[in-house]
This record gives sequence, structure tokens and C-alpha cells, in this order.
Amino acid sequence: MTELAVAPVPTSPEITAPETTEQAAVAEYSQSQFVEEVRTERLSLLWKATLAFAFAVIWIVVVITQEVGESATSIFVAIATILVSSGLTSQFLKKGRYEWATYSYVIGLIFTVAVLMVFDNEDTQTLVPFLGILVIFIAGTLMSAQALFAMLALSFAAIIGIPYLGTGEFVMNNGVIFALILMTLTAAISAQTSGELYGIAEWALGSYRKERETAVKLHESRLAVEKSLLKQQSLTMQLRHLNADLDRAREAAEIAKQFRGQFLANMSHELRTPLNAIIGFSDTMLNFPLMYEGVELPPEYRKDMNQIYTSGKHLLSIINDILDLSKIDAGRLEVEIQPVELEPIFKGVLSTAVGLVGGKPVKLLRSTPDPLPMVVADPIRFRQVLLNLYSNAAKFTDEGSITLSLETEPNRVIVAVTDTGAGIAKHQQDLIFEAFQQGESGRKQQRQGAGLGLAISRQLLNLMDGAIWVESELGKGSTFYVALPRYFAPGSDSEWVEVETAPAQAAQ
Repeated sequence: MTELAVAPVPTSPEITAPETTEQAAVAEYSQSQFVEEVRTERLSLLWKATLAFAFAVIWIVVVITQEVGESATSIFVAIATILVSSGLTSQFLKKGRYEWATYSYVIGLIFTVAVLMVFDNEDTQTLVPFLGILVIFIAGTLMSAQALFAMLALSFAAIIGIPYLGTGEFVMNNGVIFALILMTLTAAISAQTSGELYGIAEWALGSYRKERETAVKLHESRLAVEKSLLKQQSLTMQLRHLNADLDRAREAAEIAKQFRGQFLANMSHELRTPLNAIIGFSDTMLNFPLMYEGVELPPEYRKDMNQIYTSGKHLLSIINDILDLSKIDAGRLEVEIQPVELEPIFKGVLSTAVGLVGGKPVKLLRSTPDPLPMVVADPIRFRQVLLNLYSNAAKFTDEGSITLSLETEPNRVIVAVTDTGAGIAKHQQDLIFEAFQQGESGRKQQRQGAGLGLAISRQLLNLMDGAIWVESELGKGSTFYVALPRYFAPGSDSEWVEVETAPAQAAQ
């Protein structure tokens, strides 16, 4: 039978390429850039509207008080302040310096309100401070929480101090006090609202990415349908070719996976070599002046050098975690399973945990039976798992305690690490065991970490025939459980005699 030759259908790069380019651009478009653009557009509208609004407010104050003569200087100073502030804001925005533009705009508003309080009129001095509430609210939509509260403190100083400099008397009537209280409440509410803007931006960008991905997939499906209609007579041959391509793609994926693990291993080695030098030299400069003929590092440099040392240690920890994860993914991470005594591991981990807690008011407690049972595991990797749990507990526990406890079952031992920290939402208790994932508490509080510790811990425990899980409630702390197979010496009774659990005591 003669096979029908069907000309291949040309692809349409002019259709798919723009979609791919746009999708890549969206992926590179960060959340912080989105939020900054929103705030920049908002600020460009605000400073223009402020001029007209400021003149209107001043006019209203003048008409109500009807005492312009003695307060003309205050009015002119207020108008000049608004003009200078708006002009600086405009120039900074043109140069792309958003933070400077925001500060010049908000500070101008603060000093304008303070100058208006120099009016020698009781009604004016009572009403004008309430404009500070509007200023603080505007600042909350433009600034970070730290900058917002700095502006609140500046507002307090200006509203109290400038009238005193102008009149020689403190203006602290009930209206002023009430306005200051409302300004404080407004700052707190604005800080909370501004924080949610990042969450909204993340959701919006995520939704947009999903929409673009869906559109690209629908477009590709339509092209596939058109091609299939034109290639009905050669469908069998195409399927054969596709199967061959899939086999080659699968082989290529396996090879790529091996090369990826090798690449990560080589890169981690190349990165750790100079990084170890950075850590070593910074440690030497900080703690071993004898290496430099007894010359002490100047105090002005110690803070920066200590930051270099701390950042280097943190980066080295992340690199090691990524290397472990790549080895696990490639199936090249080996564990040495053996009987393990828990007491040396517990003591070592608790000793290290003292440094993790630092100066925070957090007690390290231990509630374990005596004697301790033995487990079957890799002692180095089990210690690594416990340190990961203590590291997380120390990050998210600002006060209270972190308790190490142990329970025994017929065939396994369960070690628990309980903290009194922020807790984890129910819907995120599975997500935190995925690589590069953190709970909402970690993102909102900007806790340091790459989100690898728990993912690596779960993989390591799987290699040791163990398990890990968490029980937690927001605001009430978390308990992470680690289960490992229990070890029985040859010829010993398989039933281990339980002893009364010792009360929780502070770890020494």
C-alpha cells in the first residue's frame, strides 16, 4: 500500500513567541515592583491635589477665625511649606527616587499642620491637629510600618514644639490630646492595612500568571487541533514519532537530572571554597587579633565585620541545604543506619540551641525518661533534623519556652520539639514540608530562612524509615514530632520497661 505523503504544517512562531515573551516578563515582574508602582502613581496624584486642598483648608481656617492679621506669617509659612514640599516631591519622582519623594511630601504636610497651629485662636488650635490624622493615614498608604511610626513621632514633636516656638506656650488642650490619640490609632491601622497590600499584590500577580498560562495552553491546543485535522492520513506515523520523541525526552530528562545534581554539587563546592575563606578571615579578624600582631580591629569596623561573618555563616548553611536536597533528589545521599544512643545527641543539640535562642527570654526545657531508649538511624543526620527543628522554633518564638520530650511505642520512638511561638495555620501544615516554602507567619514577619530545613528533614527521615509531622495552632505554638524505629539489642526482651517521665527542667 502506498503511503500518502502529507506536507508538514508550518508552525506559527509569530503567534506563540509574543505569548512566551510576555509570560517571561510577568514572571520577572516582582511583587515589590508592583507595590512601588502603585504607591508612586498614588503619590503623583496626591501631591498635585495637596496644593489645591491646602489652599482650601487655609482659606476655611481664615474665614472661620476671621483673625488673619496676627496670623498672616503662619499662613505664608504654611503655604511656602506646601509649595516647597510639593516641588521636591515632583522632582524626586521624576528621578525615580520614591522614598525621598515620600519623605519630602509627608514631612511637608506635618510641618504645615504644625505651622497652622500657631494661629492665636483657640478654635483653630483645637481643630487643626485633627488634620494630622489625615496626614498619618496618607503616610500609612505610602510608607513602610517603620517609616510610618517615625513620621508619627515627628508629628508629635512638630505639633507640640512648633506652636511653642511661635507663641512661647504649649498648646495641649483636650482637642489636641484627643487628636494625638486618634493619630496613633490611625498609624496602627494604616500599618496593618499597608502590610496587606503585599499579600494582595502577590495574589494579583499569581492570578495573572495563571490566566496567561491558561491562555497559552488554550492557544497551543487550538493549533494542535488544526494540525490534527490536516494530518489525519499520517496520524499513525506521527504517533510513532511522538513515542520516539517521548522516549528520547525521558532519557534526556534523566540525564539532565543527573547533570543538575552534579552541577549543584560542583557549584556548592566552588561557592563554599571562597565562602569558607570569608568566614575564616572575618572570624580571625574579630576574635584573634594575635594573628595581626595584636592589633585590635577598630570598633567602627567590628559591626560590619560581624555582619559579614554572620551572613557568611547563613549563606553557607543555605548552600549546604541545597546540596543535601540535590543529593536526595538524585538518589545519591547515603545514610549510615546504626544503633544510636539519644543522650549524646540531645545534649549536643541543646547546647547548640542556647546560641540559636540568643538573648531572647526563651527557656530551653527537657522532659525525657531515664534511661533513654535507643533508635535505629544515622546519628549525624538525626542530629541535623533536631537542629533544624530547634532553629525553626528559635526563629518563631520570641518568649516562652522550647521543650524537648520523648514518647515510646512498641516499635518506634517519638521525639517532640514543642515551642510557644507564633504557630502555623491548619491549611499550611503540609505546605511547610515542601522545599522553598514558609508559612504565613514567616513571610509576614520576614523571618530569615530559605524554607529548606523541614523539606530536607522529611527526606532524611524517609531514608531512615522514620516520619515527621506537626501539630500547631496560630498564636499558641507548635509541636513537631519525629518518629524513628526503636532498637533492641540482640537477645534482649523486646518490651522496654517504661519509667516515669521526668518533669520539664531547664536545659543546662
